Amino acid sequence: MKYFLYSSSKVIEKEKMFDFAYVARTIGLFWRSKWKKKTKDIFSDFIVHGRCWLNDLDINWHMNNARYLRECDFGRISILIETGLWDALLQQKNNGIKDSNIVVSAFQVQYRQSVGLGDKFEIRTRINGWDDRAFYLEQSMILDKNKETVFSLLVRVALTPRSLTPQMLIDDLQIGSIQSPTLSPHMQILQQNYKLNFQDIKSKL
Repeated sequence: MKYFLYSSSKVIEKEKMFDFAYVARTIGLFWRSKWKKKTKDIFSDFIVHGRCWLNDLDINWHMNNARYLRECDFGRISILIETGLWDALLQQKNNGIKDSNIVVSAFQVQYRQSVGLGDKFEIRTRINGWDDRAFYLEQSMILDKNKETVFSLLVRVALTPRSLTPQMLIDDLQIGSIQSPTLSPHMQILQQNYKLNFQDIKSKL
């Protein structure tokens, strides 16, 4: 009996460390995509909805700063699925680039307003453009109750390995000859800032 209780407590501890809610929401996004057609307008806004729960709060009874970033994960997952970029990435894996992946390599954050318990919101995500190594995305969190933007995020999402380029994935979508538009001025600043080295660390992204 003591062994059973000890083993159960260890399982519970591991469950607390593993974010089941995150995995469940991600699976839900993939599941819902089965009944949705892939969009041909890759520059449109892609929207996911969320709500602030008890486990999102900090000691000030507002949404924890890290939770804003976590919610934006679902926005990026959604845009990858709905544009077909995720399928294009898997296709590259099947074509021989076994270690192909897409990862966040840099971002710039602006917090504009607190989000309280029970507040509903939407995450809007759009593609600003791309270069030979990464996609550049704009994300914002908008509260349902006042329609105000409470959080904004500029994101550099890089592809690995370096032989895999964003243009290759765009071409795999087979939606015409599409090239990246010129990055907006604020996104160009993020692009240049990424090249700054705070320490002598060689980037692989």
